[in-house]
Amino acid sequence: MWKALLLLTLAPLFGGCASWTAVQRDASWTLYVKDGEQVDVERFGAALGPAVEAVEERMGAFARPVRVHVLDPQSKQEAPPGGPAAGELQVVPDIGPARVRAYHVKGGALFQQSGIFLGTCDVGTVVHELVHARIADLGRRLPLWFEEGVASLWGDGIEFEGHWVVDGLACWPMRELRDLKCTDTELERWLGLQASDEYDSRDNLVAHFLGWAIVFDLAREFPDDAWDQWLVRFESEVARSGRVAAARKRLERTLDRSTERSWLDRLGSTEPGVRAAVAKGLWKLRNPEVVDRMLSALERETHAEVRVALALNILLSSGETRMGRSRWGRISNLAFPTLREAKLPVEREQKALEDMYQSMRRWDSRSSRSTQSALEDLARFWEE
Repeated sequence: MWKALLLLTLAPLFGGCASWTAVQRDASWTLYVKDGEQVDVERFGAALGPAVEAVEERMGAFARPVRVHVLDPQSKQEAPPGGPAAGELQVVPDIGPARVRAYHVKGGALFQQSGIFLGTCDVGTVVHELVHARIADLGRRLPLWFEEGVASLWGDGIEFEGHWVVDGLACWPMRELRDLKCTDTELERWLGLQASDEYDSRDNLVAHFLGWAIVFDLAREFPDDAWDQWLVRFESEVARSGRVAAARKRLERTLDRSTERSWLDRLGSTEPGVRAAVAKGLWKLRNPEVVDRMLSALERETHAEVRVALALNILLSSGETRMGRSRWGRISNLAFPTLREAKLPVEREQKALEDMYQSMRRWDSRSSRSTQSALEDLARFWEE
C-alpha cells in the first residue's frame, strides 16, 4: 500500500494559465473544474460538506469562500513549486514511497486568492487542506510544524453518517517517528521551518510527523483549549526549557507504547463513529497486540460499518507482520465472515465488499487486481 503524503503549504507562486469553471457553490466554498476535464463533481461536493463543518466548528467560519479546484487524476497535472503534482508518486529518503493527494496555495500576485487543489475526494484530505485555507483566511503566519500538526490531527478520522469524526491518533507518523533518529541540530532545524522556506520532500514530511506528535500531545493534555492556544502553551515551555527539550518531551509522551494502549480503550466507546475512527489505520502500527485488541472488539461489535472497519484493518495488519497460527485462526473466524455478511449503506462500498470477499476466496492474479480495486472503494474504512 502506498502511504499518503499530504503536500504542501506553499508560497504564492502557483497559478498558471489554465481556465477553471465554477461548478458548485456554497456559503463557505466554490468548487472549480478545469475546462475540458471530466471529474465526479458530485462526490467532491459531498466530501466538502462534512470537511468544512469539521474545520469551521474548530476554527470559526471562513471569512471568504474557499476556492477548491478538482484535479483529474487521469490527466497530467501541473506541479506546484517545490513539489510533485497531485497524484504523483515520489520516494522520500529514509521513509519510502508516498503519493501526493492535494495541496494548498496561499494568495499572492499570481494567484489572487488562497485555494486548495484536490486529487482525491477523501474527506480527511479535504479537512487537512481546509485547515491550511482557514489559517490563510485568518492571515496567520505559523511555524510549519504547528500548522501541519493541527491539519494532521484533525485530518485523521472517518466520515461516518454524514459527519467527520476526528480520531487524531495518526498511525503512520507514530510508526515512522519511532524509527527516526535525529540530532538536536536536525530537530531544531525542522522546528524552525516556515511554510515559505525552501525544503525537500523529507523535511516536509518530517515536519508533518513532528507537528502531529507535538500537537497530539498538547491537544490530549489541553482538550478544552482553542487550537491556537496550544502553540502559546508550547512557546511558554520553550521559554523555560528550550525548543528542542520541549519538543522531545512531547514526542516521548506521544510515542510511548502506553499512548496507543490507552487510545485503544476508545474501541469501547458508546459512539460507533468513535469506534470506527479508532480502528481506521491501526494496521499501519504493525503490532500483533493491536490486532488482538481489534479482534476482541470485533467479537462484540454489532454495528455493520464498525465491523467492516475492524475487519479490514485486521486483514491489512496480517499482510504487514507475522500473526502466528492461533491468531490467524481467530482472523479467519471473525474477519472473513464479516466481509461476507456485513451490509453497508453505500451501494458502491457494498459492491466492493462483496467483490473483495469473492476475490480473496480465489487467490490468483485476477483476484489480486480485484482485491486492490475493492480496497480503493473501501478506503474510507482503512486508508489514513
